[in-house]
Amino acid sequence: MKPIRWAAAVVLGLTLAASACGPRQAQPMTAFEGKLSDWAREILADSPETASQTGVQDDAAGGAYNDRLDDRSSIALEARRSPAVRRYAELRALDVSRLSEDDQLTYAVLRDQFASVAGTAAFNYGDFGPLGGAHPYVINQMDSAFITLPSFLDERHDVTDTASAEAYITRLRAVADAIDQETDRAREDAALGVRPPGFVLDTVAGMLESVLRDPPSSQVYITGFRTKLDAIAAREQNAERRTVIERDNQVLIARAEAIVRDNILPAHQRALAWVRSERSRASDAPGVSNLPRGAEYYAAVLKIETTTDLTPDQIHTIGRNRVTELNRELDIALRRLGLTEGPVGQRLAQLTADPRYQYEDSDAGRAQLITDVQARVNRVMERAPQWFGRLPQARLEVRRVPAFAEAGAPGAYYNPPSLDGSSPGIYYINMRSLAEMTRIDLPTQDFHEAVPGHHFQIALAQELTDTPLLRRMTSFNAYSEGWALYAEELADEQGFHDGDAAGRIGYLRWQLWRAVRLVVDTGLHAKNWTRQQAIDYVSSTTGDLPGVVSTEVDRYIVWPGQACGYELGRREIARLREEARNELGADFDLRGFHDAVLLHGEVPLSVLDTLVRDWIPQQRRAAERERNRR
Repeated sequence: MKPIRWAAAVVLGLTLAASACGPRQAQPMTAFEGKLSDWAREILADSPETASQTGVQDDAAGGAYNDRLDDRSSIALEARRSPAVRRYAELRALDVSRLSEDDQLTYAVLRDQFASVAGTAAFNYGDFGPLGGAHPYVINQMDSAFITLPSFLDERHDVTDTASAEAYITRLRAVADAIDQETDRAREDAALGVRPPGFVLDTVAGMLESVLRDPPSSQVYITGFRTKLDAIAAREQNAERRTVIERDNQVLIARAEAIVRDNILPAHQRALAWVRSERSRASDAPGVSNLPRGAEYYAAVLKIETTTDLTPDQIHTIGRNRVTELNRELDIALRRLGLTEGPVGQRLAQLTADPRYQYEDSDAGRAQLITDVQARVNRVMERAPQWFGRLPQARLEVRRVPAFAEAGAPGAYYNPPSLDGSSPGIYYINMRSLAEMTRIDLPTQDFHEAVPGHHFQIALAQELTDTPLLRRMTSFNAYSEGWALYAEELADEQGFHDGDAAGRIGYLRWQLWRAVRLVVDTGLHAKNWTRQQAIDYVSSTTGDLPGVVSTEVDRYIVWPGQACGYELGRREIARLREEARNELGADFDLRGFHDAVLLHGEVPLSVLDTLVRDWIPQQRRAAERERNRR
């Protein structure tokens, strides 16, 4: 049980709002629970894709959803703005003093999230999500429909019988509409003066052209569908019935291929035509400061991505200082390997180019990389009970980024498991060029994306079944990415780089990258940096390969603010651990600290501060009880 401090903190934060709104009728706790359910149902009913990703029952999503995709039209986007503002107003109107302590925590979490979402909903261009996330460009190389929907249907749409196969076909018919809706919205945004930079359009054009080169039978929409249908046939023990199923499956495949050929690929062609037509009108200025109300937009996305009130200048300074600190550490580590001449970035580039640390750029090299990653995951899982009181139940799979998405995708990323456990967590690795995926950097990437990083944090949050559904659907970038960056430090502390000097340099370089992101993100979006200026700074500082650097910089350009969450979140978790250790002394328990951080789900950094401060006296009392039992 949490101390009543939650009530005091929340009520204090609402004093001015209460005086402004006038008297409110006290709400019983059941009213709050009902409101949470209503909000979750409203959000899921509007986003069948989110419903599939969470794996909820139909009634929790306002009805059947597994044959629908999200409506990406401008009309639908406009219709989402007022509910985002209304939900925040409804939350503030509740009487916090009548809530249980657990509900006060939920209130504090949602207050931060709903306020930030309402802020991003105020802009009439780009995308925003009802539970966070905002992007200025509808068409981009990261998360446009033509990129996300193939993986979504492959990973999140189960095909186990005729009904679910027909639902897949129905969803497939909707893909072309989704792509066209985004193309139409991108056209509307362009009329407002909001176009992706020209170099982003070049990347998107290349990705669309790559998709169009493949025949329907080779598209992920078909290959994934065929695999699922084959599995249905394989489960049938009766040979005669299996033959019938296989024949029916061929009909389904033929129908799906016709949809891809006649509907989906033409939608790609229409998107490509728009991208090409806009290229000559697009600027190469990368920052959102060039967009309508650009400074306000950047402030809004920084708030939602960092859950802090730090200004761009403050974030820039934090990044610069951290770069200086890490350069000192890297200088010492590189000298120990005999690399003594030149700036740190130059020496890192020399180390990266050393063939001893590279995988063979072949199918065999890719297979070896996956084997090495899985072995590291297994090692962490063997030792994790020493550092965590609770481990996730969800499975983790390691997969290659689909080839069609490699050009615009980052080096690695994690997709969470479904809430119902039907789909595993997936750690994706981009293998477009194994020169970009060295033995120097790969171990730390594994610790960040898989275990004890994103998979531990996100899967555990989703397995908190006593937590309201809406809370489990809510994500905070600074908390999540801050934890994953902290997990890299934890792996280093626990000796996973012992005997691997190059691997530890890789760890320090990953830390350096996150500091660099603070400098570059704010440089691009608040200080009028050019793309080349950002690339030059990242290259000279990190020594990384040109392909890696340009992909990362372009990511920051189309996803402003997101890259700032990593280091700011890590700093907060590290600060809280140090304060807890100093206060508790010998009573400090690492497992208990991690449980305090992880077992309340994702929260804003201000709420995390309260949770850890509340844990400290609880841990002191627990340690005292243990001493008394001895």
